Amino acid sequence: MDPQHYWRALVKSWPVILVLALLGGAAGYGYAQTRPDSFRSTSSVFVSAAEGSDPNELLQGSSYTQNLVQSYTRLATSTVVLEPVISDLGLDLTPVQLARQVTAENPLNTVIIDVTVVDSDRQRAADIANAVTRSLSDEARSLSPESAAGLSTLSVAPIAEATPPNSPAGPNRRLIALTGLAIGAALGIVFALVRSVVDTRLRSTADVDELRVAPVLGSVARRRRGSMAFADEPQGAAADDFRRIRAQLQFSDVDAVARTIAVSSVSTDDRESRGAVVLDLALAYAERGQSVLVIDADLRGGGLADLAAVSDETGLTDVVVGRLEFADAVTPWRDRVDVIPTGEVPPNPSPLLSSKSMALFVESARERYDVVIVDTPGVLSSSDALELGRLSDGVVLVATVGHSSRGQLVQAARALTGVQVPVLGIVLDGVSESAQRAGGGPSAPKAPISSRPAGGRGVDAP
Repeated sequence: MDPQHYWRALVKSWPVILVLALLGGAAGYGYAQTRPDSFRSTSSVFVSAAEGSDPNELLQGSSYTQNLVQSYTRLATSTVVLEPVISDLGLDLTPVQLARQVTAENPLNTVIIDVTVVDSDRQRAADIANAVTRSLSDEARSLSPESAAGLSTLSVAPIAEATPPNSPAGPNRRLIALTGLAIGAALGIVFALVRSVVDTRLRSTADVDELRVAPVLGSVARRRRGSMAFADEPQGAAADDFRRIRAQLQFSDVDAVARTIAVSSVSTDDRESRGAVVLDLALAYAERGQSVLVIDADLRGGGLADLAAVSDETGLTDVVVGRLEFADAVTPWRDRVDVIPTGEVPPNPSPLLSSKSMALFVESARERYDVVIVDTPGVLSSSDALELGRLSDGVVLVATVGHSSRGQLVQAARALTGVQVPVLGIVLDGVSESAQRAGGGPSAPKAPISSRPAGGRGVDAP
């Protein structure tokens, strides 16, 4: 798949992405509102050597102090320092709980320790910070070595008293809401991309076109089940779709216009859709004053006779096996359109459809009518479409929105071209009006994957 496929997947799923983004933003905002304000207050202590009478002693004392500052920094959050704080302030906390609110840091190349406390109460944050520095100073002096005079060799003195902050330090509610919005949008994008990979069903002509297996003859607007565009609404959108498809077929190759057209479907599920396409395409040709014969060659239960409301007691099989003359099998259907139904269906249709008699039958139909349209079974459901395709000028593949998949379409096209059967193009049936408007109609045809031989195949076809 090319990047455009993923871009189309994102554009197609933009409502889902938008909804998930809004839900994520709302969830982030709601969560931020449940978080209480937190206040940050900081106090500082200065650690220095208590004695030193000459430069060497002062230098040694300074090095000694810097080595101990890191230890005192960690001491600030220890139990021995925090227990007196809890006792003095009457806090309902354990030393472990209080340690989560206290942070002690030693700025680089200094002997200063900054004690920062975060609490939901601004005054309590300042009180705890000052109490920690006092307790740290007392504990540091008690732990430091004593001089000969019995005094501590280190001095730990507060140099900055904590004061109640004027504004809260957190939470950053805007950041939390934006983070929720971003997470929701990311989930929507992931959903759209995963769906485009997992759901391979065809949704638009763009999905067909990007496969580059055959020209896209056009798309047909969605209509009622069992209905036909020309019969129900000759001036409607679906009828115009078939006029465009007819024009694509007539002018795709002016030197060898396809007159015998096999219409097959990608899969068995497209059988009913294919039958309606066959009859509407026949009416589109007849509208231009051409005589059209529709042959129901789907001997595996096509049901074209039911859709056309004609009897299938006698028909194609009777002519091929010699029980009936060609003219006797023809059923007039509409102005300039005749139908030959299946007739009696044999247990194994393949030998009959691949016989010499079948080739002669197709050639005879070609001589009697301007256009012959053969309804064939699905390419992937049987080999009949391959046999009938070799007797025609090419095959039109019908795919149905929501039923046919990209993989099935590629497999069907390759099956036809693998036996030298030209694919005249693809018709996508059941497209919604909004999708047709968005797609702007069928794309310009690309070169088919197999060149159609001029004049098609005649009676000598195997």
